[in-house]
Amino acid sequence: MPHIILDDDGEDTQTYSTNVSDILDHTHHYPYTAPSISSSASDSISSTPPQQASTVAKTREEVMKEIQNTIEQMVTCIALGEPIRLVLNRRKGNNNSGDTQNDDMSETKKTRTLSLTSGDSAKAFARYLSVLQMIYEAIAYKIMVTKRDMFYRNVSLFGTQAVLDSIVDDISCHYNVPRSSLNSAASKGLIYGPIIIKLKNNKRLDCMSTPTDQDGCHDEQGILIPPISQVTQVQCMAKCMIVIEKEATFRYLVSAGFCQSLPESCILITASITGKGYPDLSTRQFVKYFSIHYSKLPIFALMDNDPHGLDIYATYKWGAKAFAFDVFNLAVNEIELIGLTCQDRKDFNIGTECYILMTERDKAKLSSMVRTCSLDETPGLSQLRDRGWSKEIEKQLASKGHQSYINEVNKLIRSDYKLELQALNNNNPFGLTNYLSTKLANCKL
Repeated sequence: MPHIILDDDGEDTQTYSTNVSDILDHTHHYPYTAPSISSSASDSISSTPPQQASTVAKTREEVMKEIQNTIEQMVTCIALGEPIRLVLNRRKGNNNSGDTQNDDMSETKKTRTLSLTSGDSAKAFARYLSVLQMIYEAIAYKIMVTKRDMFYRNVSLFGTQAVLDSIVDDISCHYNVPRSSLNSAASKGLIYGPIIIKLKNNKRLDCMSTPTDQDGCHDEQGILIPPISQVTQVQCMAKCMIVIEKEATFRYLVSAGFCQSLPESCILITASITGKGYPDLSTRQFVKYFSIHYSKLPIFALMDNDPHGLDIYATYKWGAKAFAFDVFNLAVNEIELIGLTCQDRKDFNIGTECYILMTERDKAKLSSMVRTCSLDETPGLSQLRDRGWSKEIEKQLASKGHQSYINEVNKLIRSDYKLELQALNNNNPFGLTNYLSTKLANCKL
């Protein structure tokens, strides 16, 4: 199999060492029957799995075989003298892999086609093939590989971390598997409180322990959230979970002894915010796991009173557009916004000197969160569809949680000012802890 050679805009020809046969080198350990050569291979090269509203975990053998199918079909094309094409299930709204000329990204299409017909398309093709190779290698050798590691293995090919991240998510969507089935790990959030997490390797993570107890899993303040695929059991002794937008706020509450100060303790959790500004996947998966196994315990969101904070809250509650294909494995519909709200400004006497004037970009983001496509459309309908909702969408629109969210967005638009949680500490170093204690008391846990 020849290497892919690209010539972009008259620049020196660059050879990317992305060889499809490299993937097949590992396959001799696993029984596999190559597809028969027919008169045309182009119709079957996509190896397209059925579309579902959520991903399905698969064994390493199943994932490896599906990747083998994709590569073998390319080999079949070569044997037949046909152009090599790669047809992938596409994620809604994604166009971040670098192919701008030959990538069918219209909203009416459910697939995208990459080929070697142009420089841009060939480069995108090489990128996807390279990521498939690294994923296959990780699964074959039973190791975890981070997206950051993948990026640094070929910086010149991927260009930016965002391009690599998008391709991994595309592959997860195409094979309809969670990222854990691809042995791809991401950055992790932190958790603290009276909860014990048991892992498959028999390790026991006490989330209120000291750093010396955890053998590398403990941050100075909190435990690193493990991949959900490694969790076997969670033992919770708290009365609620609080999902916090910012790591700085999380660390402040931990250092202030907030959990220990409550009559009924709580769990604090914060995500590692990705380069795209959204909570990392491992944290979202863990919050989802908690909501299922402790369905009677409330989950609260503590966010800044700004467009970004409200959007992160919506991501936890209804899912993200980038993961619309897996919404029901990630969305935590039970989560409720505890603060910071526009009403809190008055109720807790936050000084106007703490208000921050919103930028035009802030206002545009808020408008996009409630924008409608027609006069009779309910605000939030288009956004829920973008996040992957189809079933029960009317129920969501009519729910108290969604109506409160839309009202909060509209209040923020009218106010012209945004506010960060740290404003609560402006006149009192324990203003934030007092605020949160009062809000939890009002919830009557």
